[in-house]
Amino acid sequence: MSSPLRASRLRLALGALGAILGLGIALFLLPDASGQLAQKLKSKREAELSRNQQVQQLQELQRLADRIRRGRDTLADLEARLPRGSAGELQWNLSKTLHTLTQKHGLRLQSVKYGLPSREGARGTDLESVEVEFVALGVYANLKAFMLDLEGSGLAFAVRDGRLEESPEGARLNIVLRAFRKAGAPEREEGEA
Repeated sequence: MSSPLRASRLRLALGALGAILGLGIALFLLPDASGQLAQKLKSKREAELSRNQQVQQLQELQRLADRIRRGRDTLADLEARLPRGSAGELQWNLSKTLHTLTQKHGLRLQSVKYGLPSREGARGTDLESVEVEFVALGVYANLKAFMLDLEGSGLAFAVRDGRLEESPEGARLNIVLRAFRKAGAPEREEGEA
């Protein structure tokens, strides 16, 4: 009988030792494993957040690069369409366009004044501008249509100043344009020496 009792005591001692080891594992290793798991999950969330922010930044940079590319293409297209003739030819084209459009819209062109050509921007550029100041008189609706047609005329200009006033003759539109051209030597046509 002592043998089964001894075997039971041995099993009891081994069971108690196993329970103590299990309790030690539960007290020391499981919280550490749980902490590691929590740390891994936190790191994963932070990595996903960082990745999402980087993807968003990359998309913003891509949009910026696309806008820059479109702007560069627009500038290259505008520069290619700039007139290359002399300042006199530019003034003549502006004058023809202004007179044609004022007649088309039933307006009266009161005065047209041209400034001297001036270089634009930094050194090394061949962009030149000429200021044109004019006054157009007529009905507001016609003045509006005139300005829209002038904008669509294909001339390279920017409106520097504009005022719309009432006058005894009707609406009075005072405009100052800056017309642009390539200041380099005009291109020679075939047959010229």
